[in-house]
Amino acid sequence: MPYVNVKVVKQQVDQEQKNALISGLMDIIENIMGRDPNLTVITLDEIDQTNWFIGSRPIDSSKQEKVCSIKIHISKGTSSAEQMAEVIKAGKELVKQTLGSNDMTNYFIINELNPNSWGFDGISMTIRNRMEQNK
Repeated sequence: MPYVNVKVVKQQVDQEQKNALISGLMDIIENIMGRDPNLTVITLDEIDQTNWFIGSRPIDSSKQEKVCSIKIHISKGTSSAEQMAEVIKAGKELVKQTLGSNDMTNYFIINELNPNSWGFDGISMTIRNRMEQNK
């Protein structure tokens, strides 16, 4: 049940690019991580370019470099190190294909959470996993 948050600079990315990012992420989550897309939430935040800093300097709006940050939150131990490496590599290619290459300013983060400390529909992931095992 991944929770994904994508951040882009709103002045840089059009709706077609946002749709391509979301579609590509769902494909990565389903086909590499083996997760159910119907239980995956993706949010997309558009950050004003005056609020995105690199090296304590706001991004340069005169340059064509597009920046992006993608965080995937999953329960600890539900993906192998190899899967996560493959997800990060596929994520880089997705961003490159969708927004263009800018390796230094595009981040892809997988955050493994304690399954006791998060969940959905009022049920922690630990309890939800137990319920699934008892079916």
